[in-house]
Order: sequence, then structure tokens, then C-alpha cells
Amino acid sequence: MTRTYKLVGIQGGSGSFNELAATTNLGNVGITDYQLCYLHTTENVFQSLEKKEIDLGQFAVRNSLGGEVEESTKAMAGRNFIVLAEYTIKIAHVLMTGPNTELSDIETIITHPQVLRQCKQNLKKQYSNIKLNVCEGDLVDPAKVAELLGEGKLPKSVATVSNKALAQLHGLNIIAENLQDADNNYTTFLLVALTQ
Repeated sequence: MTRTYKLVGIQGGSGSFNELAATTNLGNVGITDYQLCYLHTTENVFQSLEKKEIDLGQFAVRNSLGGEVEESTKAMAGRNFIVLAEYTIKIAHVLMTGPNTELSDIETIITHPQVLRQCKQNLKKQYSNIKLNVCEGDLVDPAKVAELLGEGKLPKSVATVSNKALAQLHGLNIIAENLQDADNNYTTFLLVALTQ
């Protein structure tokens, strides 16, 4: 039996801004029957496209405050693909911790480098005593960090910054909202397919 729906691989995890971009825009570009695959990195999206594990890929390419998304720029280099759609969503960041964690417990914020660019001034002003960290692999995605925080698989001293939906999804505490340096904060995403 043939599959009629599209498998769309996205750069983020469940509750991420990537998921929000997909669920609010795919229907507008004519893709109504789809299933999201949470791949966490742009490189994973392209590798899954190349292995034909997904039909389409989506990832962030630029932000009005943070500029180009370097992770995506590197992953796109040397690859043959077509852009099927481009769309932009407004971004508002929150600081969140695991359950039963206070601000005084936080020693490290782990998030995406693009998030750090968008919140640079506010993080420096409000949390100068907290170490800012970017991890590799799937942990570059704050959605993965939030998932592990919710499962108690990261130390109580770790927090993340990203979409408010992650806190709701994983039972996390929201410590602060609207951490982006300006309210006018927008991220642009590409929906792509490999060229045959």
C-alpha cells in the first residue's frame, strides 16, 4: 500500500519553533497531509533526505536579530536541493528549568547558538553569573535539552532558553519570558526537497 502523506523532517524537536513554523505554514503552501519527523539538526535533515527517510525537509536559515543560522548554512553547502517554500514566524524566548528548580540552582544555560545571539544583551544583563553553553549533536536543539530536563536526565543546575511550548510540553518551570533583545524578532524557515 502506498503512503499518501508526506514525511517532513524538521531541524527541531517536539515543541520547538521549527514545529510551530511547520504546523502554522505547511497547510498554507499546499501540504495538508503530513507527518513531522523531529531531527534536531539541519545536517540530520539533509542526511535523512539523502537516505530517502523523509520526503521534505525544513530548517531555519536566518533571524532578524541573530542573522544567518550558521548550522543551516554549513549543512546546505555543496548540496543540491530546491526551495519549495519560505516562511517567517515571530519568536519569543523564555528561560526554563527542570521541575522543582529555582533560579538560584542554575549554573549553565544550554541552548542553540542562534538563541544566544537573539538574547545576547538580555542574558548578559540579567544572568551574567550563569555560564552560557552550546552542545553538539541533538543537544544543540533546546527542544532536546528541554525534553531531557523534563525527564530528569540533566543536572538541576542546567536550564535552557527557547519556545514557551517546551515548558508546557515537558513540565518545566518558566523563570523569565521575552528574553529576546527586541520584540521585533522573526525567524525565516525553508521547506526543501532534494533535486533528482
